[in-house]
Amino acid sequence: MSAPLTRRPGLDRLDRRDRGRRALGRLLVALAAAAYAVLLSISPAQAHATLIGTDPEEGAVLEVAPETITFTFDEAVTLPPAGVTVYDAKGEEVTSEATASGTSMEVALANPSSLGDGTYVVAWRAVSADGHPISGSLTFAVGAPSLSVAPPPSTEPSKATAAIHGFLQFIQYAALLLVVGLVWFRAVIVGDHRVPDRATARVQRLQIVAGMVAVLALVFLAPASGALQSESGPGAMLTFDAWSPASVGKEWLSALVGILGIAATLVLRPRPRLAAAAGLFAIMSPALVGHSRAVVPAWLVTATDIVHLIAGALWLGGLVGLALTLPLITRRGTVAAEIVTRFSTLAAVSLAVLAASGVLMGWRILGSWDNLLNSTYGTLLMTKVALVVAVAVMAAGNRLLVLPRVRQAVGHDDTVEAGSMLRRAVLMEAGVLVVVLGVTGFLVDQPPQADTASAGTGTATVAPTSTQAAKLGDDHRVYATMTPAGPGPNVLRLQIQDAAGEPVEASAVPSAKLSSGDVDLGSLALTTVGAGTWEADVVLPKGGTWEATVGLRLGEFESPLALLELPVRQ
Repeated sequence: MSAPLTRRPGLDRLDRRDRGRRALGRLLVALAAAAYAVLLSISPAQAHATLIGTDPEEGAVLEVAPETITFTFDEAVTLPPAGVTVYDAKGEEVTSEATASGTSMEVALANPSSLGDGTYVVAWRAVSADGHPISGSLTFAVGAPSLSVAPPPSTEPSKATAAIHGFLQFIQYAALLLVVGLVWFRAVIVGDHRVPDRATARVQRLQIVAGMVAVLALVFLAPASGALQSESGPGAMLTFDAWSPASVGKEWLSALVGILGIAATLVLRPRPRLAAAAGLFAIMSPALVGHSRAVVPAWLVTATDIVHLIAGALWLGGLVGLALTLPLITRRGTVAAEIVTRFSTLAAVSLAVLAASGVLMGWRILGSWDNLLNSTYGTLLMTKVALVVAVAVMAAGNRLLVLPRVRQAVGHDDTVEAGSMLRRAVLMEAGVLVVVLGVTGFLVDQPPQADTASAGTGTATVAPTSTQAAKLGDDHRVYATMTPAGPGPNVLRLQIQDAAGEPVEASAVPSAKLSSGDVDLGSLALTTVGAGTWEADVVLPKGGTWEATVGLRLGEFESPLALLELPVRQ
């Protein structure tokens, strides 16, 4: 009687390890799916937010200070830390508290009754629901406008923060597409073909490194997004606000989906087909925030973005996987030729999918030729398209010239030489694709709207002014302010003060004439805007020095004149 068959302990350990890997992989996928569902439940924005109204209106002159200042946007916005600051005409901060709810942002003044007469500037920053910061300023006056207004501190976005964020986006895309693409290379391109263990080990080592790099990029992208949204310097990435889920909650959820997907992919890497399925969660994480979730219909653009990423991962992973594997399978003529042919077909399909999905996303996100031709987003997109066309031409050349030589190679020397040619060509393609991903990293940080000077879509600042003063008679002074002090439409504001520096209560409107050299605009139509304060709309045909002649009847026999020279930029 023969002895019963028994399993070796080593095989039992391998089985238990494999079952453990699959169980852990399934758990990670389930957690990724849960995070994905939570993120999808957050309502997408409809577009990049634009300021559509304020109360009080820009330039309004009020009798008393308002208790609340309201900004209305066409889409929902959120407030970053210290997003709103109110300044008086001297540039000193006025105590206030700002809140945002939906499409409305309100600024409550702490003690409006204590505010004196003059001009006030509300400098604001908000974050559009597509993740891009928007900012501007609102100017209004209480009693009478101030003759000179100190501009608020600059709120220009930090170029260093934007560069760091763009670089992290590039690293995220490159590492993420590589780790998932290499899994799909093994599952789809290599498939059931037997390749040397050394080739598999090479691919898996790079996959692990790429996965670790992708996780680090995803972790640091969240605080970088927080610093970018608050228009702060790189140091803000180390603050609690930048890391807080209250500030960048959607970014953290997106990162969690990616990290869990990467972890599941690496855990299941001995089983390429299971790992390939898990890789779907990792590859979709960048599409869960940004422009894809801010365009109607969001489901279509988000799905298209995911397909775009899948095609890119297949192409990049196939190129890099082929470059790692080719030197070890070149002598296996049939196997090498079949793997190369399968990759060539898949690359052609990926290119077609990339082109179609890219056109659809560009059309939905940009929405007009003006946005394409007159925005930084459009410029970078056209650069990306040019690079993709270049790599497509390279791929076509390889398919027509190099692949036939690989298939037809006979003998050791001919086979090795053909394999070397293909490997160099593949590395060149992969290099250009990495540059494409670099452009993409900075592309996704740009708003798709055309670059304009509109206060509703960008940073608005206090308009430049030209202010001069002159003596008017024995006891009065006249102040003249030209805004914005450049060629074209301007507003001339006059204020006449008594010896105590208070605006006069004049019984008549002063006279004012404006001239520059041989250009004489004649008498101006002044409108009373406050105590002792008048304005007139003028159109200056040129820059240079303009002379304002101001007269005021102070009595039956007293009508003094004052001459003021107002410099206007060319």
